[in-house]
Amino acid sequence: MDQLKMDTHRQWKALYKIAGTLALLVVLVGLVDVITSNLGAEARDNSTVSVIEWFRLFQTNRFSAFSNLGMINIITLSLSIPIYMALCHAHRHEKPTFSALVAVLFYIGAAVYFSSNTVLPLFALSKQYAVAAEAQKPLLEAAGSALLAQGADLTPGTFMGFFFTQTAGLLVTSLMLSGRMFGKWIGGIGLAGYSLTSIFFILAAFGPENYNTAMAIVMPGGLLLMAYQILIARRFFQLGKKDRCEGQTANL
Repeated sequence: MDQLKMDTHRQWKALYKIAGTLALLVVLVGLVDVITSNLGAEARDNSTVSVIEWFRLFQTNRFSAFSNLGMINIITLSLSIPIYMALCHAHRHEKPTFSALVAVLFYIGAAVYFSSNTVLPLFALSKQYAVAAEAQKPLLEAAGSALLAQGADLTPGTFMGFFFTQTAGLLVTSLMLSGRMFGKWIGGIGLAGYSLTSIFFILAAFGPENYNTAMAIVMPGGLLLMAYQILIARRFFQLGKKDRCEGQTANL
């Protein structure tokens, strides 16, 4: 029995190290998104971009098309799945039910977003459109328009996925504020970041006329969340150290 506990203990410490590494990868992906966005064309509300423009963008600037239609978000959410598992385990002694709820909300949100986002089907249609005869193009345009209505990124079609994942972020950072494992500074920075990005997602989806305002809000929110990810990565690496006790109080 003792050997089983020790093996389980080592496995969770390994998960903490993996979670720390993935948190840093989330930051790296975010930086790539910011840099490439600034080098590209002026940011536009996705609902104003026609399906023909998306098809052309897939052919001329594939990275920009994938990024603007949510592939960065898909990658970030995928990397965050083990992070939320580690966060749930780290808080199991303080508020186990609450931390489990946070993880469940995040997993539901990620699954909803993955299923609603249509970037890959649109990419497949764009390849067909590039070689299609003129008589076939209207059918492909209609199919593409339907996919955009269903799940273009930052539109009502993908909002519910963001709603659950952002709610999970707000709740877990609130838990950090009242807990001892990660500290108030980390929780405060994360809560501020998730609050700003939540406002951005609401404005982007339901207030496209305020898109410039939404972009101004998301910039500091994104920077705060990058700092938050770096700080939780540091804490995860501390928790993953061989000689560190899992229940040790954070000094942050």
